[in-house]
Amino acid sequence: MDTHRRDDDTTPRTRDRHHGGHRIRIVGPNPAMDRIEYLDRLEPHTVNRSLETRILPGGKSLIVARAVSRLGGRPVLYGFLGGVVGRYISEQCATLGIEDRHTVISGETRINPVLVERSTGHSTVINETGPTIRPQEAERLLRALADDCAEGDHVVLTGSLPPGLGPDYYGELVTAVRSRGARALVDTSGPALVAAVRHDPWLVKCNVEEFTTAFGVPAANADPADLVPALRDLLGGGLKTVVVTLGAQGLLAVTADRALTVLPPSVRTVNATGSGDTFLAAFALACARGAGLEEALRQGTAAAAANAAVLEPDLGPSPDLTALLAGVRVRHPRPLAPEVTP
Repeated sequence: MDTHRRDDDTTPRTRDRHHGGHRIRIVGPNPAMDRIEYLDRLEPHTVNRSLETRILPGGKSLIVARAVSRLGGRPVLYGFLGGVVGRYISEQCATLGIEDRHTVISGETRINPVLVERSTGHSTVINETGPTIRPQEAERLLRALADDCAEGDHVVLTGSLPPGLGPDYYGELVTAVRSRGARALVDTSGPALVAAVRHDPWLVKCNVEEFTTAFGVPAANADPADLVPALRDLLGGGLKTVVVTLGAQGLLAVTADRALTVLPPSVRTVNATGSGDTFLAAFALACARGAGLEEALRQGTAAAAANAAVLEPDLGPSPDLTALLAGVRVRHPRPLAPEVTP
């Protein structure tokens, strides 16, 4: 059965009655099929032989949606799908318990090779650009999201923009989400990140390199607290929280009056690909279930660690984060007065 949205289908979907009817909606404009090749060690400029090959629905939005589903949520997924690869991803959504609200396009969904070294846990990802999106296709997705959203929903907007979409497309999505009383959580980079911030999403999440590059901030050399003033400059309007991931140093979350540093539990990293997406999935789900900021950050950090400890970006069926949660460390905030630079 074709689960894609029909071009003339403008009927909002039935509201979810679980957790007060609020849904986790994920928008990934550039999904992909990930072709994962497992090697003992990658040797550049010569012939490499794969030990094992796995194919998974991929791209940041698929990783977020899969993790939400694994953690007991009921995600709704939007984006652009086309061709044979698009049909494969749609079929996998049904298998994973993800409601498929992708927009059908004339182009072919991309395939991303992922090379994983079993001996080191390092991965090399080759991201294809993606298909060109036509204006009418972009409008159909925007209309579908606006029709479906309702107050209390958490909407994750994540990943790169394919050709045909300008940097402000994320801003248009944020505006649509906010107009329905839902919360927009943005995870992207470059001009798309800058444009999204101008439209006041509820939360922005990126890694430290993406943040410093997008906003022209000198990279911090030591203490993550050096980033706090620049992060606070982004706040205002609807933007309540900025989260910057710091690799092995965990993450920094800044609000108008708090700066929290969250340190991850100790795990043996097998493949960290998708850990940031898994963090965002667990964070958004915790927020939808009524958790406060600190608890949501803890849930997200534990889930990210669980993802890094396995070969594939997937928590697996019925993951138990109890032990990892016990290892998450939160440095409690100092109050931040507007007149004081920390």
